Amino acid sequence: MLTPDFVNSYLDSHLAERQVNKIQHGFPSPRFWNELSVPLDEIGEDRRRLSETHNESPVFLYIGVPYCIKTDPGKCGYCLFPVEEFQGNAALENYYGYVEREAEMYREQMEGALLAGAYFGGGTSNLYRPAVYHRIMDMVRRLFPEISDEADLTLEGIPQLFTREKMQAIADSGMNRISMGVQQINERLNSFSGRKQTTKHVIQSLEWARELGLAANVDLIFGWPQQTVDTLLEDLETLVSWDVYDITHYELNVGGPTDFALNRYHELPSTLANLELYRAGRDFLVDHGYEQLSTYNFRRPGDPTTRDFREGYTTRFDHVDSLGLGYAAITFFGNPALPSGRSWSFINHRSLPQYKAAIDNGRFPVERGFRHTPDDWLLMLLFRSLISTDIDRTRYRTALGLDIYEKFATIWDALAERGLAKVTPERIKLVDDGAFYAPMISTLVAEERYRELREQAARHRRESRGHAAAAGVTLPVPGVGSGG
Repeated sequence: MLTPDFVNSYLDSHLAERQVNKIQHGFPSPRFWNELSVPLDEIGEDRRRLSETHNESPVFLYIGVPYCIKTDPGKCGYCLFPVEEFQGNAALENYYGYVEREAEMYREQMEGALLAGAYFGGGTSNLYRPAVYHRIMDMVRRLFPEISDEADLTLEGIPQLFTREKMQAIADSGMNRISMGVQQINERLNSFSGRKQTTKHVIQSLEWARELGLAANVDLIFGWPQQTVDTLLEDLETLVSWDVYDITHYELNVGGPTDFALNRYHELPSTLANLELYRAGRDFLVDHGYEQLSTYNFRRPGDPTTRDFREGYTTRFDHVDSLGLGYAAITFFGNPALPSGRSWSFINHRSLPQYKAAIDNGRFPVERGFRHTPDDWLLMLLFRSLISTDIDRTRYRTALGLDIYEKFATIWDALAERGLAKVTPERIKLVDDGAFYAPMISTLVAEERYRELREQAARHRRESRGHAAAAGVTLPVPGVGSGG
């Protein structure tokens, strides 16, 4: 267990640093996913064994699209996800044919599994022509004949690419929600991304969704270049006036060779200014009747079309089994009933030619993965609990036979002393600014395990160099980050 001195020193040195939200990737950071051979046959056997003992988790499905429309600056100025420039519908539909073939490869593994929800993301999933949405849902039903009545089936898109014909096809196909990456309603600030979206596009898309009975979530980003509390509140006031029930309000991640990192970093709010933006947005939404469901998700009661939508996570404790299909899609598979080392995270190829080549050769298109120990899977669960801001101690005791407070007591005590968490015998709850600092808290709870992973990586590099030296070969020295 980390000492109180270390925990307090860590908090003192990190509270003023920019938050980097990697919680949705789970634990550990993908830069530690170095297993080049992921045993899909073994995973399939474990799935079937769990199903036979009625111990199988419901499955969440993610289907990715690689393509985005061209912007200037590229990748909307800030995006850190792997994407390809849209080359037209022929290339897009050719790609989707590969997704259907990949789904068929998982058919036997998924037999009997309950689909708890699905997210069709990207990239930009509303680039498809209307007929393809029916193909997507037909494929989903082949893979998962049993779909929960409460399943949220969300298609992500950008406002200017929705048409009424597309929206009608989305609703008729069986999808039941759209999630729009609006990012900024303020058209001057939005123009920094190079996107051609207008306020009219957003309003029209919301009207079509409401007319056709589709729930609608809107994503906004805070921490944007030149953003102020006033411009942020104007955007939120607009969404509230449009009767948007679900709002995802998340902090800008800055990094890599993006335009915002290279050319607009001086225009970004500081970490403390970002905290003020977070507080202003949270307080405004709560004052207008929205409930904070997670670090970034807010919902106002009363939407007749809503389901339990949580972007990027779920509060179901048993629901940790996710299947990712398509370019750069991520899969999580694990269960407390499995032996050590039989739980996995893995990612599909982030090279589109390699993704297609694997499927053409009859192989699962997996690029690399990570084999979890029981402690790793515990941290995966804990990261998901932290993004929901609520850790149910009773559920952890029942599922894993441990008190999550006792395992990380020095961290929870330090957070409670600083007013960032509240600890009771039943739960640990992030309060006040605690939700803003959830990414930092996640990295802190994983600090001891990250030390082990860094040491393992360093030892592996030393051994590789030793073997290479013995063979008279010179190897480059790859860098391994601290993760989190």
